[in-house]
Amino acid sequence: MDAMACALLSSPPGDPETALAAAARVLHGRFADWVVADTAAGTAAGPAGAPPSRRAVVLGPAREADGPLWRALAGQDPAACPLVVEVARGGSASLQVRPEDILAFGEDASGASVLARAGVGSLLCVPLVRQDGGVLGVLTLFRTGGRRAFSMAGGRAADVMSRHIALAMRRRPA
Repeated sequence: MDAMACALLSSPPGDPETALAAAARVLHGRFADWVVADTAAGTAAGPAGAPPSRRAVVLGPAREADGPLWRALAGQDPAACPLVVEVARGGSASLQVRPEDILAFGEDASGASVLARAGVGSLLCVPLVRQDGGVLGVLTLFRTGGRRAFSMAGGRAADVMSRHIALAMRRRPA
């Protein structure tokens, strides 16, 4: 939480993309193997329930830096990810251990499940919600391989951080 607060407070006001990227860097590695952040067009979100329209950040394992799976995730349309759309519409987080719906995060260009390709053991998907209920974006975190699954406490921490990220994204210059 301290690292997240420092990253968000150090981000320049009026630059939502930089705040989101800083938050993703904090979460990557220490909290999740993959961090995927989707934003609404221009981060000026429409009404509650509007799905994100742009993939803004993808961070994964070092061996995947600019690799085929990274490129597949980076090029993916958030509207083609049922879980992202569901979280944006409902405004509630989703924590899944051994996801049952292997297509919940969509498919790559070849039709393969993104979750299967990444070897996702658990995932956490949280909306970035403004105080008026509009969705600025959705943050999705994957844990892969033999890493421990996300816990309820981890889900709660991500929920708190998502509210802080949304506040930082909306912060205006003085």
